[in-house]
Amino acid sequence: MNVALFGASGLLGWSIRQELKNRGFHIFEYYQNPGSEKILQSFRRLDLTDEQQVKSELLDLWPDAIINCAAISSPDAVNKDPNHAREINVYAAQRLAEISSHLHARFIHISSDMVFEGSDRAYRSTDNPNPLSEYGLQKLEAEKRVLAAADENIVVLRITLLNGNSLRGNRSPHERIFDSLKKKNPIILFDDEYRQPCSTENVASVVVELLERPNLNGIFHWAGSEVITRYELGKKILERFGFSSKHITRSSVHNCPEHLDKRPTNLTLELSPLVGKIKTKPACISQQLEGLMVPNDLFQWYRKHADDPSKYVLRI
Repeated sequence: MNVALFGASGLLGWSIRQELKNRGFHIFEYYQNPGSEKILQSFRRLDLTDEQQVKSELLDLWPDAIINCAAISSPDAVNKDPNHAREINVYAAQRLAEISSHLHARFIHISSDMVFEGSDRAYRSTDNPNPLSEYGLQKLEAEKRVLAAADENIVVLRITLLNGNSLRGNRSPHERIFDSLKKKNPIILFDDEYRQPCSTENVASVVVELLERPNLNGIFHWAGSEVITRYELGKKILERFGFSSKHITRSSVHNCPEHLDKRPTNLTLELSPLVGKIKTKPACISQQLEGLMVPNDLFQWYRKHADDPSKYVLRI
């Protein structure tokens, strides 16, 4: 199977790329951000806002499947330039879905739990979304446009907070904690903001499995097996790598009024519809933490500054 993977250099896209390679798929890997040419020599740079360029590329390749991980996923970046973000998060996604339908290719679009407002119950895929942020609004609009563009052979997969190892070592929660520690920036995490984190490797396994299951179509949810606060997750990350929890300041969303109408406090997902249909199982927190790595360019810093550097063994 020939697979066109968009957002291949991102946190999730990188793991999906590895899983596809391990499973013997032929991959066309795409990224958009400039300045990464030395790292991504085998990748193709494609401007997703250029409709003609995207059409020409995919019609020439005629892939069997298209996976869309491309997104501006930082809420702050979306708020800073919502029009540009909408070009990638909404219109580019719609364009890929339309082309996929024309090619009769399987299309998998990655969405977000941020389409929900956050409450005390686990959301089903059939529940009505109600996003609080501009990012959530854009992801919901993208879902609607994608599903309208391709009415079969399509999956919209809503995922949650991701643990993993990014290509550049600066995208996942543990990598950002390392960056803050190195720069001696304060780390403030909320103890009343609940998430259901998952590992990128686990999601990648689900995505590849869905590629091979054309009988599974529509909107599905995927996350980890445990719900945890961002503060507790931060503590567990520090413990995993031998740092004291004193490096984190515990806080509440109620101490940050500017976040109250934009940050869902409790985002959990009901996974049973998909769990019962595929072989991959949700990963627990300990499994996710075990797979995390210290970025190579931070390893020497880590050895000097960790309270107990023996907690992590460099993987070659």
